[in-house]
Amino acid sequence: MMKKIVANGILVLTLMLLSFSNSAAEWCGENGLIRLSFTEGPELQSVMTTSAESKGVTMIDVYAYITDMDALKRNGEAFLGIGALELTLVVEGAEAFITSQEFPVAHRSVGRRPGEVIAGLDPGIILEEEQTQLVHWQVMFQGTPQNVVFSLDPDGGVSCGRTPGCTEARPYALYTGTTASRLINSIFGAGCVPAYLNFVGETDLEPLRGNATWKDVGIYDPR
Repeated sequence: MMKKIVANGILVLTLMLLSFSNSAAEWCGENGLIRLSFTEGPELQSVMTTSAESKGVTMIDVYAYITDMDALKRNGEAFLGIGALELTLVVEGAEAFITSQEFPVAHRSVGRRPGEVIAGLDPGIILEEEQTQLVHWQVMFQGTPQNVVFSLDPDGGVSCGRTPGCTEARPYALYTGTTASRLINSIFGAGCVPAYLNFVGETDLEPLRGNATWKDVGIYDPR
């Protein structure tokens, strides 16, 4: 059963691409950062202190926004939206229970466990100028957790292994163009900016990045 679910996940991001395109899916490099925040935009909050509620649990909202994207085009077609998405939320420092996972548009998600996103987005998420919300999770902890770090798994994209050049780049997330564009076969990566809950000491908000940008790959041009 697990192998069947994984194959379906690849269908969303890879075989689905081929059904809308005459060419194979292509690795296009990293463009943008997935910033994890405890608040909705426009002011993102990556560091927060809180305590347990009256029932002895701590409920946290965590949002994934894509930011810091370069405006790109290919063969005169601007990249304006995301049609499929893969990423895996990692919670370190305390036992976490992900109670909900929501997207801003209609979707088909075949993630194997809470926090794993393998989703086709219909009709897609249109990119905003500064930041665009991709996912909203609700996370529960028993008691008041300490020194918790939220990040993304650089090995979490199941479609990366099917796309030449992607695995060695180690992106923290994957996304494609929309089905309405002619860019559905383009697979991009994104870096990650972690979030810190009840953290003692210095927090490191330096972006975590993969090993190859869109400039390194050279398929897309700036617009």
